[in-house]
Amino acid sequence: MFISSKGLTFDDVLLVPGYNGIKSRQNVTTAVDLLGLKFEIPIMTSNMDTITEVEMANAITALGGMAILHRFMTIEKNVDMFKRVKDQSRVAISIGLGKDGLERADALIHLGANIICVDVAHGHSKEVNRSIRHLREKHPDSLVVIAGNVATYAGADYLAAAGADVIKVGIGSGSVCTTRIKTGFGVPQLTALQECRKVDRLIISDGGIRFPADAVKALAAGADFVMLGGMLAGTDETPGEVVEKVNDDGEKIRVKRFRGMASREAQEDFMGSMSEWKTAEGVSIEVAYRGSVKDVILDVMGGIRSGLTYCGAATIKDLQRKAQFIEITNAGQIEGTPHASIRKPNKT
Repeated sequence: MFISSKGLTFDDVLLVPGYNGIKSRQNVTTAVDLLGLKFEIPIMTSNMDTITEVEMANAITALGGMAILHRFMTIEKNVDMFKRVKDQSRVAISIGLGKDGLERADALIHLGANIICVDVAHGHSKEVNRSIRHLREKHPDSLVVIAGNVATYAGADYLAAAGADVIKVGIGSGSVCTTRIKTGFGVPQLTALQECRKVDRLIISDGGIRFPADAVKALAAGADFVMLGGMLAGTDETPGEVVEKVNDDGEKIRVKRFRGMASREAQEDFMGSMSEWKTAEGVSIEVAYRGSVKDVILDVMGGIRSGLTYCGAATIKDLQRKAQFIEITNAGQIEGTPHASIRKPNKT
């Protein structure tokens, strides 16, 4: 059976400029309210072991965003890591399914963790439902529960009905994810966001963000937060060492490791081995060293603020209300990228 609608992602569309009555992009508001917790910027760091540990958590919260610590460590190490976070009320912790997930949640909630992310590649599942309901029954009023990942209205509605406050959207759209080429499943990210936003919950766009424009489009399509992974890879604040090596052209370069959590390398490090009945749904790569994460965030936020003014929107909610998308051709996409060339002067 075929679905007649077309799935679109960020490169397939542009936002149509609208009337702007805002004096300056400095006058727009990018703050997001998360059930009483105010975040000055709608940026969240990905809960990957090569992206978010203590240093990244402290850096992003200082900039006004949210961090989600990854869960690929022992509970004891997770506890120690959370203790070293400076602003604990603005940092989420991740849990998986089953006994380990619930024990991890109990240990970290005991320390004061109040934002819990039930973190599964395919969140539209019975076991995720059970985990959410367990958290809700045990902590009915004190937790913000994030759950995912899903890419459909049915999936988002299922998690909301279970008790999730925030829905994480994105299947197969991550920069080091191979789910789509291994399984054939997924929904292009823009369409996934437009479907999931129909549920009355906050939405996180997880995956597919390569440029500040993608973040603007994700917010316009219904996301309340944009989760960044690949865009932050290689920065000072990511876990891992900077390694100097020589590239194929004989040039010295500096790189850091970045990997998907479903990659063989990540599974072997965390689980000890990868089961024969599984396939890796992620890759491990080296990315160029990029310096401070602050510079990346400032660039992304500059694009978001400018994007708001192109729409004449004072807030992200205004952007979502006013935004109009137009589907573009491949030629239109090429036209929108730097394409100036140096021409030799004509001979006279």
